[in-house]
This record gives sequence, C-alpha cells and structure tokens, in this order.
Amino acid sequence: MAERKQSSSKSSYLRIALILALNAAAVFALWRIWPRGSSNASAGSVQAASAPRVVEEIPKGPPPLAPEARNRLERDLRAIVAEWVERARKESKNKVHQGNAAVALHVREVGSGAVGEIALGSDRLMRPASNLKLITTAAALVLLGPDGAFRTRFDTSGPVVEGVLRGNLVVRAGADPLYDSVANGDVEHLLAPALDQLVAQGVRVIAGDIVLDEGTYQTPAAAPQWPDAGQHWAEYCALAGGFTANRGCLTAVVSPGAVGGPARVSLFPREHGLAVNLGVRTEAKGKLDVQCGAKPSGVLVRGSIPAKSETFVASFSHPDPVELFGNALGGALARRGVVVQGRLRRERNAPAQATLALLETPIERVLGPINADSTNAAADQLFLATAQAITGQGTRAAGAQATQLALQRLGISTDGLAQVDGSGLSRANQVTARQVVALVEKVLTQDGRSARMFLDSLAVAGERGTLDDRMTKGPARGRVRAKTGFIAGTSALSGVAETVEGRRFAFSILVNYPDVGGLNPSVWKPMQDALCERLVETRP
Repeated sequence: MAERKQSSSKSSYLRIALILALNAAAVFALWRIWPRGSSNASAGSVQAASAPRVVEEIPKGPPPLAPEARNRLERDLRAIVAEWVERARKESKNKVHQGNAAVALHVREVGSGAVGEIALGSDRLMRPASNLKLITTAAALVLLGPDGAFRTRFDTSGPVVEGVLRGNLVVRAGADPLYDSVANGDVEHLLAPALDQLVAQGVRVIAGDIVLDEGTYQTPAAAPQWPDAGQHWAEYCALAGGFTANRGCLTAVVSPGAVGGPARVSLFPREHGLAVNLGVRTEAKGKLDVQCGAKPSGVLVRGSIPAKSETFVASFSHPDPVELFGNALGGALARRGVVVQGRLRRERNAPAQATLALLETPIERVLGPINADSTNAAADQLFLATAQAITGQGTRAAGAQATQLALQRLGISTDGLAQVDGSGLSRANQVTARQVVALVEKVLTQDGRSARMFLDSLAVAGERGTLDDRMTKGPARGRVRAKTGFIAGTSALSGVAETVEGRRFAFSILVNYPDVGGLNPSVWKPMQDALCERLVETRP
C-alpha cells in the first residue's frame, strides 16, 4: 500500500511538472509573437506613444457608505443648496431665486456604482464654463492614453548640401500650445529640441521659405457664443489653431526704472511680427497702471509703475497665433546662426521629401495649465489636436465627435452633450453634472497612471491653482482637487473630494443663474465650498 501511494505521488509530480513545462512553453511562444506596437504614427498631431501601455493598479478604498450614512449626506447637501439659493434671493433683491437659479449637483462615491450616487437636478443640461476642461482633458487621456504627445514635424523640400537646405523648411502643424507657465512667455527653450536636431543635420542656411503647413486645422477664429469682440484682446480669448506659441499670447514683463524715467519693458516671445508701442514711465508713488493689448496694427504697452513696485507681468492675446509661431521660430533660428533666405508663408499640404526634425511635447505638460490654472487656449489646442488625431480633422466639429467617442467607449450617455470649444468659454456648451462625474470617475478607475496624471492636474483647495485661496482652513484644505469655472451667469466646481479615511467622492456642482454681478464670490463659491467640506467630513 505504501509503495502504491509513493508511485502515485511520483506520477502526480510528473504530471504537474509536464503541465508547468507546457504552460511555460505556451507563454514563451505568445511572448515571441505578441505585437509590441507600431512606430508608424503620423506626425503633425497629438499621438499616443507606440510602446505597450503600462496600466498601473488602482488602489481600492474603503467599502461604500452604508445606506443610512448616504441618506444623511444627501439630506445635508440638499439643505446646503437650499440655504445658499435663499441667500442669493436676498442678496439679489429677488432677481435670482429658486425659480430661475438652476443648481445641478451630482455626487458618486468612486468605485461604488449607482448605489453610491446622490443626484439633485443632475440630468439637467447646463452651461459648464471652465468645468468643460475636465471633459477635454479626460477625453484626451481616454483616447490618446497617458503617453499621448503633440508632434510637430520639420520637413524639407530639398536636400541639405554643404550646410545649405536647398529648398523650403516645411513645418507640419501639431497644435502644440508651446507654453511654459513659469517662463513669462519665452518659448525658445521649448523649440530647442527641434532646433538642435536641425543643426545636427548640418543646416546652416535655408535657401527657401519657412512654410507653415496648417494641414486640416481650422483657421484661428473665435468660437460661437464667445464673449463680444471688445474682450478678444484678453488672455482668456486667445485663439487656437494648428500652430501657436505661448498659448497664442504675448507676455509683457514690466519693471520700474529710475523715477521719472521709462520703465523696463520686455515682450515675449521676442519675435512676434507686430509693430511695438511702448510707453511705461516710472513714478515715485501712485498705483500700478499699465494697459496692454495687441491688434494687427501693433502692440501697446503703456501706463505707469511705482518705483518700489514688483515686476508686473501680463499676458494678452495675439491676433494670429500662426503668425506668432512663425515669427518666434524665425527668431530662434537666427539666434542659432541659421540664415533664412526666403520668407515666412502659410500653406496647406505642402510637398516635402524628408523629415529633418520632430518636436514632441507630452500632453501631460499641458494638463496642469489647463485644469489647475484654467488656461483657455491650451485647452482649445488640446481639443483641436485630439480631434485631428482621432478623426483626421483639426476642427471644433471634429473635436465634439472625438469627445462623443470617448464617452461612448466608456459607456457614458452623450444625450444632450454639446461642445463647441475645449475651454468652456462659449455659452453654447451644454453638459449634465451626471456626465461630468461619470467621466471623472472613469478616468480615476480605468488606468492608474492616467488617474494620477488627471488628479495631479487639478487645482487643490487652499494650496494650488485657482483653488489656492479657497477652503484654506478646515478639513477640505488639500483634500479637494477640482476644476473651477465661471462665465457670466454660470458658476461651477467639479472634481474629487477625499475623506480622512480615504473615501473618494467624484462630484459636480453646476449653477446657471440670471447674470447678476457679485453673486459668484458672495454666494455660489461659498456654497460650493460648503458642499465640499461636507463631503470631506463624511463618516461611515
């Protein structure tokens, strides 16, 4: 009996060993034939990296709230909304009231499913203002992946012979915002990787023209239902297109000089193609009073600055971001010692023979400026570039199609969704609070790396971005990561609130109301903060 048991045991071991060996061989065979991605992604657009995508594990939080705790939370949130709507009525002297102020609130405990939802008018279509940037950035992460990048290609229509490019330098549009939020408008270091490649190819003289090929990207123009033309000089109205620099803006840096004399004024990008009218004087006392603006006729920076004032920095839109890019590129080439014998011109589908350089900017670099700092033109650039990458057309209509595709892939309803820009500046944008929350939650639960990039891009209560001066004290500080939003008659806050025990709530608060000045800072922002504080304080 003992021998039969031993023999049976040995046979079992042999069978197990054989199975393991066969499994190992199968895994090795699959590894040998498994596709490792393609390097044939086209340039001139935002593209996902060709390497296999690494999906990080997403840590699990505590179990969902018990029904009684969720019900208590819902009662409190509804009471907070009612309280502040009544304050709006009183402050506006009955101009804004429950009948004409729409507050949409949707809350979902991340990972809990529909059981963890709280909905208050959350299926009502609303203007989202800058909360639309959450849709723009989330859709880009869904469609392009966390390794997505803007790609601007530098081609040539002729050979390089003894340092001379005997043809045109054709630059293919990639919609790169070419923006560094801490560089005061300078973009030369952002162009440097491509310039280094050109110089390494031996280019010292460009005998032909610099041709800016805008491809399928739409001509820069204001979106439907943007602010009136009187505001188009402002930074928040900067135009987007296939090319831009410093997110389509000029940045003036003004420092005081000697009392009674001119102040020191610098403009970036240094080359911008416009006539300059500078006239800022330094005064012994008084208030800072500097006016800036740009039109096709020229740039104006005038006014006065006190002698003891800190450096003043202001950005304002350039009338043509494509021309701005071209002039900035030309200046950067000249400082590298590259002589351009031709002229700067624009063309679509320009012929070329070979690629000399490729400028790649990860989309991760623009997520913070878009979501934390609410940089409109950077969001519009990402919107157009994502459209081009997915549909082959760099237009607003194609951007809306791409966003619809992103939501559909994730199983999110697109009913009523209307997106005409990437920034939320247009009053024609429409979305529901439920849609915002659903997309935020999907990004937070689909891929750990995308989730981290998305969370890191948001403003942080009391600490960073457009929330640095809100919820500065109390439990919400550092525990609310969100996107703010405001245009006339619209106030919004959407994002993620985390409790002390690590429970996460995705939330969206959208408010549409008659345009009565002063209510956003006095009523709607405090209401949003109070709602977030209650979420953070939630206990099982």
